[in-house]
Amino acid sequence: MTHPRRAEAAHRLAAALPELAPTVVVDPRPQAPPSTLRTSLAAWAALHPQATHHLVLQDDAEPCPGMVEALSTLVAARPDDPLSLFCEWGSATATMARWGALGGYGLASCVDRYVPTVGLLLPAGIARELVATVDPAGREDEPDDEALARFLERVGRSALVTVPNLVEHDGDVSLVGNAHRMGVRRSVLLGEKGDPPPSTRVLRAPELIPFVSWRRARAAAVRWDTAHHRHLHHVGRVRASLAETGVAHAVVVEALETWLATEEGRRSEEALGFGLLHELWLTATAVAVWAPLPTADLVAPPSAARRSLSTLATGGLRTVVPQVLTGPGVRTDLDAMLRAAHAAGTAARSTPHG
Repeated sequence: MTHPRRAEAAHRLAAALPELAPTVVVDPRPQAPPSTLRTSLAAWAALHPQATHHLVLQDDAEPCPGMVEALSTLVAARPDDPLSLFCEWGSATATMARWGALGGYGLASCVDRYVPTVGLLLPAGIARELVATVDPAGREDEPDDEALARFLERVGRSALVTVPNLVEHDGDVSLVGNAHRMGVRRSVLLGEKGDPPPSTRVLRAPELIPFVSWRRARAAAVRWDTAHHRHLHHVGRVRASLAETGVAHAVVVEALETWLATEEGRRSEEALGFGLLHELWLTATAVAVWAPLPTADLVAPPSAARRSLSTLATGGLRTVVPQVLTGPGVRTDLDAMLRAAHAAGTAARSTPHG
């Protein structure tokens, strides 16, 4: 799916995927203000009559090596589920992907108010119902990812994200104006050449999923309805929620203060200040404490899981601290901090999961 202003990128993407024989679908009303909802509905309507599934890629999607093979494996195992091929590193769904990487899962629940649509696959029946029942008239300024999330909730379905992600969000210029306020939105964990075939195991979301809010650079969490598999609301007081699950805030701060006394800690506090580091440490601790995994899965994270944990800082702080994106020294120190916070959170788990 594309707009005439970016059609060249869409045709390059289509040419890179000859085995899928993709069609480029252009905004049907290019003279109007750009609308991802209007254009996406046109793309979903391009479903082949005999197709079992339909994949829509936005024109700034960049497939990872082996995307088609990995996606084929996952579709064969989960033919009835909507599958998102991307989630951005600052989302709550990114935490689900991090947990998935820690536990060896190939799919995890999408838990934000929206369903990531940079690359999305729907079963054909769901795609047809989407086109038949969602009318863009009068709501063309509504993002397609939010409209899709409401549609799936209405029809009683929930989306899964691939772990690792199978496409990257390539480019930071948003046609609908998101880039300035949302900052850089990269994959939480991208598939790499030589990765083994994806696991077909699904990690379902627990009641609380922590993340760093990119809007405020504060520790936050999504509260998830585990019975109905749907997003309820955001939780702003993570320190209180951690205390309710057995980890007092004083314990969290004591561990942070110990790390701040290290060389990396002193450099990080000088660069970013205590407040931001506190929110990042608090979130990383909660990621370990609330992980819906056996404690043994957290003790020695595999390479992919370590890569995904390192994006917690860039994803959450990107709009307020640009140097987390541009300063390699800052990123290196924050990686050390996240490893230390993860270890502290693992040690502080009061009740093993699993």
